[in-house]
Amino acid sequence: MLLVQGGPLLANSILQEEKDPVVWNVSFEGNDSYSGIVLSQVIATEEPNLLRKIFRRLDDYALNETELRRDRIRIIRYYERRGYDQVQVDVEHTADSREWQRNIVFRIREGEPIRISSSSVVVDADSATAESLRGERSFQRRIENHDFQEGNRFETIRRPDVVGSFTQIMENHGFPWASVDIEADIDSLAKSADVRIVMRPGAKSYFSDFMFEGVESVPERIVAREMPVDIGDMYDSRQIQESQRQIFGHHLFRFATITIPDQEQDSTLAIRVRVREHPLRTVEATVGFGSEEYLRGQVNWQNRNISGNGHRLGFNARGSFIEQRLGANYLIPYVFNTRSSFVSSPYGQRRLEPAYELMRAGISNSLIYQIKRAQTATVSYEFSFNEESSRGGEVSLPDTILGYNVSSLLFSGYYSQRVTRDPEGWVVQPSAEFSGTFGESTFTFQKLTLDVRHYLPLSRSTKLATRIHTGTIFYSQPDSLPANIRFFTGGTNSVRGWSRQQLGPKRPSFDDGGFDGYVPTGGRAMFTFNVELRQQLNFLFDGFGMGLFLDGGQVWREIKRVDNRPLQFGAGGGLRYQSPIGPVRIDVGYKVNPTEDDLGIFGDMGSSNAWDRIGIHFSIGQAF
Repeated sequence: MLLVQGGPLLANSILQEEKDPVVWNVSFEGNDSYSGIVLSQVIATEEPNLLRKIFRRLDDYALNETELRRDRIRIIRYYERRGYDQVQVDVEHTADSREWQRNIVFRIREGEPIRISSSSVVVDADSATAESLRGERSFQRRIENHDFQEGNRFETIRRPDVVGSFTQIMENHGFPWASVDIEADIDSLAKSADVRIVMRPGAKSYFSDFMFEGVESVPERIVAREMPVDIGDMYDSRQIQESQRQIFGHHLFRFATITIPDQEQDSTLAIRVRVREHPLRTVEATVGFGSEEYLRGQVNWQNRNISGNGHRLGFNARGSFIEQRLGANYLIPYVFNTRSSFVSSPYGQRRLEPAYELMRAGISNSLIYQIKRAQTATVSYEFSFNEESSRGGEVSLPDTILGYNVSSLLFSGYYSQRVTRDPEGWVVQPSAEFSGTFGESTFTFQKLTLDVRHYLPLSRSTKLATRIHTGTIFYSQPDSLPANIRFFTGGTNSVRGWSRQQLGPKRPSFDDGGFDGYVPTGGRAMFTFNVELRQQLNFLFDGFGMGLFLDGGQVWREIKRVDNRPLQFGAGGGLRYQSPIGPVRIDVGYKVNPTEDDLGIFGDMGSSNAWDRIGIHFSIGQAF
């Protein structure tokens, strides 16, 4: 009886739920100027995606008549601000295959837009100032390219952009009190507008005083030298922005703003610089995990003002199942200008790689120059004492245990097309290392590498990420270069499907006379590429996503043997979750064309199965 009673009650509940109308589809008609994709971003009503329709997750898509009327007004306002002063919009909804599934249709009659019949720019100033501004290249470019030119639609939504662009020209050339007015004579019947842009520069000003607030542990001159302006310089808003960036980029400050306080609008200008300092001494500890290092941890201690001049001293320790390292660093943030810095870093390190074990101690000294906000050049000199031993039987270095010195001069660069938290556009990182140039290194070689990445948004939730990483080593002696200097590839952040450093040439390892697998030997030439499609799946839950990838690469003993080993490929996919500590990532890669060495086969010894073609990679952070 309970089942009989429960069945009809449940069915009635479902029928009642289905009687509540739900938005099923949203479409637009008559929208010649703007696509449905654009207009769908204007309104609040939206249709469920295919997965929500299949699984009936429709709670957030109940039909709201009041919201539809508001959407109609939103579309009208959208068109009016873009020159369509007589647009008309109607909205209706009809049943789809079921009565509760409602199809929403917005019918739009755009009408003729108002167009600009004449446009002029007037500089309201004395003749010398007007002539000076008109002679600026930025002014001439703006005259040829602004939204209120003759023939364009008169879009009131563009007014702030036009005002801002012409104001910026004056602020960049000494006029902090500049203003812009836009006068428009509109004939609604003729659908025309006469536009007049009036620039009022005001007084040209020069810096007369810097007022600092929040400076506690260093002299004000330390803050002032981070600014690329000085007393007596002509006002330039670009320099003010750069000054704020430079101060904020200093390790001592967590907050920086530069404002113009109320004052007489004359030829002298005082600015206010507000900063907030970081705590002078901090201790930070981090923990991470992954399929290669298993568990890793790091502890940092630093004093951000060890000398009273803004110099920073730090000590750090980090450890994992691959690397243990102790180090220190001393940073001088200002060498010969605000863009230059110097850091000295002594260290001791132990590394445990698949092919070798390395113990080393050394010091690295780097001069860093920030060319632009996203362009950096670095010159480094590193000297280290190294002791390296092989980890596989019958896999020897030039000696079973090799002791050597490395003395290298390294030139490197960094370029990013855009400065964003989530990378977009091109990222390029070249480097050139010259070891033994002055005769104090055991090995004399030249090592060149290039890393090029590109991030292309395909939609708001889809991105195509690509990378090429390549390098070569020039060295005259065959097969005697230490493993720590050679190239290796394969792993979580390289060619997935292969374990760490396992892609490329290998040698068999034996234990008590029996075959014990392969040990990678590395090489002097390397090439890898990655293509990854990243898709956000926030509709399932926030921060969730997936990726599909194709990786490929190879390592060659030397560059002239490139033809001897073809590229090998790994393909697969994985899941991502954007956690508070970064993207947590799990990838499964499949070796497309492995060699017998990759599958652990040595003559009649060794065996393989389907799992030998698969690599599982777990880590925090994107692959690249």
